[in-house]
Amino acid sequence: MRRVFFSLSELPVLLDLAEDSCRGAGLPDSLAFKAQVVLEELFVNIFKHAYQDKDGPAEIILKAEKTALFIRVADQGPAFDPLAEEMPDLQQRFAEGIPGGAGLVLLHSMVQDLQYSRLNNRNVLEMRITA
Repeated sequence: MRRVFFSLSELPVLLDLAEDSCRGAGLPDSLAFKAQVVLEELFVNIFKHAYQDKDGPAEIILKAEKTALFIRVADQGPAFDPLAEEMPDLQQRFAEGIPGGAGLVLLHSMVQDLQYSRLNNRNVLEMRITA
């Protein structure tokens, strides 16, 4: 399934599509939940950071496989490679009252085969989520 979203208000539609993709392929509910958590984090960050709280295109591809869900996310924001970012020390950030950083930790802990590329002025992030 390939879909382009243009607004953060479309997040519920994306989450439903992820759940439907997993269920349609007979993937476990735990995998669908992980996919929804990851997609919500990525989707919110695209509109918050890449588009600075404005509308813009976010292309999402979901492909259910035998034991995993393949996800490809692309946006036209400034280049941002989450694989090049240093993992934040969340305890220190929270203790010092510094917001942010949890999304990177969540992404790295919940997905497999995470790959980033910059293609045609777009950030492209590909990953697999397994149960």
